[in-house]
Amino acid sequence: MNHSAGTQLSEDLVMSRLAGVLADPGVPKVGQNLKYDLRVLNHNGYRVEGLVMDTMLADYLLEPDRSRHNLDDLALRHLGHTMIPYSEATAGLPAGSTFADVPIAKATEYGAEDAHVTWLLDRSLNTELVERGLDRVMREIELPIVPVLAAMEQEGIGLDTERLAALGVELTARLATLEEEIYKHAGRRFTINSPKQLGEILFVELGLPPIKKLKTGFSTDADVLDQLQALHPLPRSILDFRGLDKLRSTYIEALPKCVHPRTRRVHTSYHQAVAATGRLSSNDPNLQNIPVRTDEGRRIRGCFIAKEGHLFVSCDYSQVELRLLAHYCGEDSAMAEAFRRGEDIHRRTASEVLGVPLDQVTPAQRSAAKAINFGIVYGMSAFRLANDLRIPQAQAKAYMDGYFARYPEVRRTMDAAIQSAQTTGYAQTLYGRRRPIADLSSRNARDRMAAERVAINTPIQGSAADIIKLAMARVFHRLRAEAPKSKLLLQVHDELLLEVPEADVAQVAALVKAEMEGAVTLSVPLKVDTGWAHTWAEAH
Repeated sequence: MNHSAGTQLSEDLVMSRLAGVLADPGVPKVGQNLKYDLRVLNHNGYRVEGLVMDTMLADYLLEPDRSRHNLDDLALRHLGHTMIPYSEATAGLPAGSTFADVPIAKATEYGAEDAHVTWLLDRSLNTELVERGLDRVMREIELPIVPVLAAMEQEGIGLDTERLAALGVELTARLATLEEEIYKHAGRRFTINSPKQLGEILFVELGLPPIKKLKTGFSTDADVLDQLQALHPLPRSILDFRGLDKLRSTYIEALPKCVHPRTRRVHTSYHQAVAATGRLSSNDPNLQNIPVRTDEGRRIRGCFIAKEGHLFVSCDYSQVELRLLAHYCGEDSAMAEAFRRGEDIHRRTASEVLGVPLDQVTPAQRSAAKAINFGIVYGMSAFRLANDLRIPQAQAKAYMDGYFARYPEVRRTMDAAIQSAQTTGYAQTLYGRRRPIADLSSRNARDRMAAERVAINTPIQGSAADIIKLAMARVFHRLRAEAPKSKLLLQVHDELLLEVPEADVAQVAALVKAEMEGAVTLSVPLKVDTGWAHTWAEAH
């Protein structure tokens, strides 16, 4: 330590006074990005209880579409105050210095300002949360999962780097084969990752119809290539190449660099204040985007392994968004009735929309019904459905017309969601989380339709996000009380992944299933599928 900084108080002395206060749930704690503080304190053996406000999360709930919720930004917007920059606090220090080298008077001013501003923000933001009915979301959903996420990040997950490297060798060989295949279809060699060169080949040399015009030329994005693949083999090969190349760079090459040298595990970071829907996101590395439906994605998940004597337990909500749609449609709706009977909702939809007896529905018809069911949740158009199912647009429209004729309550629910958002200016979840929507009365039809889709899917997607967060907090506390050796590791969309001693898997899986299914009472039952194995891929 630089002695010019003055004499620092020892950790032992400071924590002899503060540790008891931090651990006392009766002493309310307010902070900015509390998860960070919890990580640091937990790592050093100090417990923190009694969280009552996180100003970062409060600002996120009030303005979910904002990209910045840091303290400097909040101080300026809410208090009209400019914070002392970190660069100013550390100015003049030699290279390699840390904050411990900042003179105590300067460090005190800097640290005290952080604390004072957070305290001032607490008072103003709390009032706003109450006025907008968002205090319940903060109190029951967002704050309770702060310690859960801190513990999950600290726990990390095991990775078999040798298995991943072997998969990398295989993918590299397949990419080389695909590269040659692409050159053959194109009739010449070119830079595959250059949109300009690819556009030249597709739309000039091969004469394929350009679908989407950009300022820089014609688009060669995935949607365009998807539509062109029926006309020529090159677009399909490009899509395959891009998919494999992304897996190689994002996971095969990046994941081993994320293994912590001390724990030998991968520790992702979760973010509560990013997605406007309320969904969690993760990065460094992002473990939520590994494709689960492709063979390669499953094989990457197969490289995540449970530690010795343990198994992964995967607990996954089944069709939670469709169940929420059924709930919004009302308990007397045909969709709610189908879920209550435990029917296969996609088979039922296929039977009723396509007019086929239930026991004669083909796998292709069930897949089409599945695309319609999930597409409705996201406000999918007939054009998009036609592309997804590779059928004529007229047929896709007939499917959707048939769907709404059979499930008129779905159309009524969607119209009501749009009407509510037009009246209030925001969409709302079951728990009162709000998402402002600006373009519902826009003269631009594309902007207006996009806003209507947000109005329709926010109550469903946002409520699903709220439910999994409620479930995580319930599971975390029960594990801590009844199965402390079992740990929550990951949350990926509607799935929770745990690491559990082998002898306890059946008991813990039943406990987690009960907590997840009991997280909320809807007019239809929630259903959770469970599985366990030594790798993530086999458990899910």
